[in-house]
Amino acid sequence: MFRHLVLILVFVFVARGDESCDRKEMEDTICSLCTQRKRNHLGGTGKQVAFFAYMSKNMKTNTFSRHKIFVYDRIEINVGNGYDVRSGKFTAPESGVYVFHTSTVALDKSHCIVEVVQNGVVKDIGWADAMDHRDRASASTMTILQLKKGDVVNSRVGNYFGGNYMESNAYNRMSFSGFKLL
Repeated sequence: MFRHLVLILVFVFVARGDESCDRKEMEDTICSLCTQRKRNHLGGTGKQVAFFAYMSKNMKTNTFSRHKIFVYDRIEINVGNGYDVRSGKFTAPESGVYVFHTSTVALDKSHCIVEVVQNGVVKDIGWADAMDHRDRASASTMTILQLKKGDVVNSRVGNYFGGNYMESNAYNRMSFSGFKLL
């Protein structure tokens, strides 16, 4: 709305012949105003933030415990350095709207509920469930969250899990990723 109002005013002045600056200056002014508006509205600087991490090997479910945080040990990208490979936690480097995705694969009579958690509060849940058959079952989540700088998001084992393995190999990958949308 604000951008449209500025553009309308710019066009009115140009059409009337009251142009006091050249086109480049007007474009720079409009871009500057839009950037300021985004910063004020979202509380962030508009910097890019994105990460993608996955597990390098299958995980035995007998190593799980309720609410154990998944640590995705291979990082493909970590723009903004929000993801910590040691803890499995993403810490928001700035305020804004973020999108998170998890991918989980249960293998041969295994199952696991995966929770997406913000500051200790469950925000989304997926259940990879191959509990009653010998095959693969996958689950994924996509979660949009409003974060403040310093908020922590992670994925963890939920209330129910069991069987043999969660699969992450050449056929499937367990992954955790996210990016700043606004």
